[in-house]
Amino acid sequence: MTSERQPTPGFAREIELLWGLKEAPRRGPRPKLSREAIVDTAIALADAEGLEGVSMQRVAKELGYTTMSLYRHVDSKEDLLALMSDAAVKGMPVPEPRTDGDWRAGVEEWCRSAITIYRAHPWAVHIPLSGPPGGPYGLRWMEAGLRELVASGLRADEAIQTLMLLACTLRDALRIENDMRRTAAERGMSLEESTRMWAQSVRRVIDPREFPTISRVFEEGVFEEEPTETADPGPAEDIDFPIQRILDGIEAYVRDRKAGGDAP
Repeated sequence: MTSERQPTPGFAREIELLWGLKEAPRRGPRPKLSREAIVDTAIALADAEGLEGVSMQRVAKELGYTTMSLYRHVDSKEDLLALMSDAAVKGMPVPEPRTDGDWRAGVEEWCRSAITIYRAHPWAVHIPLSGPPGGPYGLRWMEAGLRELVASGLRADEAIQTLMLLACTLRDALRIENDMRRTAAERGMSLEESTRMWAQSVRRVIDPREFPTISRVFEEGVFEEEPTETADPGPAEDIDFPIQRILDGIEAYVRDRKAGGDAP
């Protein structure tokens, strides 16, 4: 039987990583290079240049260390990305429990806060997810969202599914917005200008007999709004409408279940 520590598989290993459980205790003075400094530097690079700007070599250079020095604290780039994903929300205030019992306002605040996080760290929506949050910061956000959804009258399993729907809706809307904004910038225009150009180009070739509904969208001028001076709206700007419809559905579902005599 060996005394060496064996690698931990799957999610158990990820939990160890995100909670710092696999970091061996050190004796003597605290080292100048730390996992926190590595993650913070990687996040700063990603904020400035996107995920493509993040590599173990680049992070080491920014910190003034060799790449091998980083591997004493972080085993791989995959681990670094997992740590970045959790740490991205650490500086954002988690929505507090509401004192007025208005769960719907609580969910709306959670959604707005999530959008703020994704806008502050656009790269976060492009990191592949291996499962639900596992780190301390991500779990706090999960707790805040579930707290309000359970307060609505949903069962715990229903709240989990609904929170996943909301998170996916927000994450994908911001990911699409980021991609569209980046493409527009590469073409030397704003997202608003790019969207209008797309509409003008498609309208030239679309046949109302084959695409009657899309033609109606164009006829109603959905893509013909005049450019604004203070904003460059994207898909996430209109995310409030689908979010409100999801919340309407929750209210109706809980109300109908109570009317039928089923306990929440």
